[in-house]
Amino acid sequence: MNASGTDIRYRASVACAVVAGAFCVIVCAGLIQNYFHSDVSDPLDSEQFVALKAKLQAYPDDEQLKSEVRRMDLELRREYFRSQAFGVRGGWLLLGGIVVLLVSVGAAVGCRKTISAPAPAGDQELAEVRAGTFARWSVAAMGLVILGGATALTFITPTEGFPTAIKHVEKPPSLVVHFPSDEEIGRNWPRFRGPGGLGISAYTNVPANWNGKTGEGILWKTPVPLPGKNSPVVWGNRIFLTGATKDKRQVYCFDADSGELLWQRDVTNVPGSVAKPPVVMEDTGYAAPTVVADGQRAYAIFANGDLICFDFAGERLWAMNLGLPVNMYGHSTSLAMWRNLLLVKFDQGGEGEGKSEIIALDGLTGREVWSKPRPVPESWSSPIVINAGGRAQIITCGNPWVISYNPADGAELWRAKCLDGDVAPCPIFAGGMVFAVNTVAVLAAIKPDGVGDVTKTHIAWTAIDGLPDICSPVSDGKLLWLMETYGTLTCYDAQTGKTVWEKDLDMEFNASPVLVGEQIYLTGIDGVTIIIEAAREYKEIARTDLGEKVYATPAFMDGRIYIRSEKNLFCISDAKR
Repeated sequence: MNASGTDIRYRASVACAVVAGAFCVIVCAGLIQNYFHSDVSDPLDSEQFVALKAKLQAYPDDEQLKSEVRRMDLELRREYFRSQAFGVRGGWLLLGGIVVLLVSVGAAVGCRKTISAPAPAGDQELAEVRAGTFARWSVAAMGLVILGGATALTFITPTEGFPTAIKHVEKPPSLVVHFPSDEEIGRNWPRFRGPGGLGISAYTNVPANWNGKTGEGILWKTPVPLPGKNSPVVWGNRIFLTGATKDKRQVYCFDADSGELLWQRDVTNVPGSVAKPPVVMEDTGYAAPTVVADGQRAYAIFANGDLICFDFAGERLWAMNLGLPVNMYGHSTSLAMWRNLLLVKFDQGGEGEGKSEIIALDGLTGREVWSKPRPVPESWSSPIVINAGGRAQIITCGNPWVISYNPADGAELWRAKCLDGDVAPCPIFAGGMVFAVNTVAVLAAIKPDGVGDVTKTHIAWTAIDGLPDICSPVSDGKLLWLMETYGTLTCYDAQTGKTVWEKDLDMEFNASPVLVGEQIYLTGIDGVTIIIEAAREYKEIARTDLGEKVYATPAFMDGRIYIRSEKNLFCISDAKR
């Protein structure tokens, strides 16, 4: 062949080699992407599918949920086999591309080595025409191969409307996230200090007289197996408590009508839990935080950082350990809920150590939804969730900040610098304002519609009398009451911050006051409950004696009061068994 024809064939071979090489790179990239995209060896190990099955266990009669499980099962299996087919056929296409690439490279090298004598002009022109035609057909053929390969990869195992990757299957649009309504929460006593953590009873038909020694007004009394300073939580006809010692932790469920211990569960084999027990003060103990319940499940946390979830039948759904808390008194912050999220305020360590955080977990699975660091040291105050300023807010207290977070994503909404010392009393929301207090600090009334640092702009008033170190305040929006551990009860005007009256009850208190209609129930450590008018003048209505020490805040339900004493759980009721 003449030099010109050889040169054209050489160029055609190079072109084919380039196209084949590009094809190989494309196919290879697709195979790599498919490998990393399909990152589960078992299609049914998908995190979303596992969570959906767990949800079906909690709601076995939900037909919509069953349909979603079946749909996702088919979806994941089809995606798995599509991925496998992609790998096999893509491998063959890659092999074919490599063969074409090698042949083209070989042809180019052969043409490069060919040395031909010059041909007559006419023959040279004919050779150039033929070589050009060959080159065009070669490139076109290779293009058809690429097009065919791409088409094959696109239509391997059609998904018929299903998503083309497991990672796209996050939450089916029709899947309903179950959580109790505000009305359901209001009818129960689901957390420390009842609905919203405000210490306000939804029921006013509760007893005012009982006697633990004679049994008058006591519907039933049941021993609690292990000690604990946590308060009763009641949902429907279920009461939840926890108990713990240095070496043992338990969760209890009692029948609210009979007092029968329906189930007790040992908290063992918690992932990440360590054998070393925490150092705690006797006043705190190993089971100070109060349970939270959502109508389907009960959640408990202990002084060693163990966090666990049981359904109402006592089946363990999930458990984890948050780490051994660095806390000189022992962890005592109670849990809270917002919609389907379990809220854990985990303050620990010293000032500036950066160990504190607030965490939101999916209640059904225990999966972390978000977590945020907190600029405070160890604290003992429990969070509350409010609706104010046109938004839901988590209100937290710790030295020196009252901080509001968006419960949906944990974003900080505002903060106010007004606390000091070892912060234990919980905040409350009443009369349109957040109230936060601690001994050696102030009682602060904060308007909750600000943004950023609102210390100078949104603190309506402060006061310094009667500041408690344990008991949380209570308010009807007009008046506000503070109870000191050693029995000084102080009443404030909630709108102005002026002291209305002060009364020394000559008793010690750990339980927080509870507002019941127009009365306030004050339960002392010696088991005596004083009932007073929620008014601008101090007036005692009744005084009753349980006959046992009480450190926990009572729970108030329809016609009943549930009180945890040092060793027993009592149901106070005017009704006869």
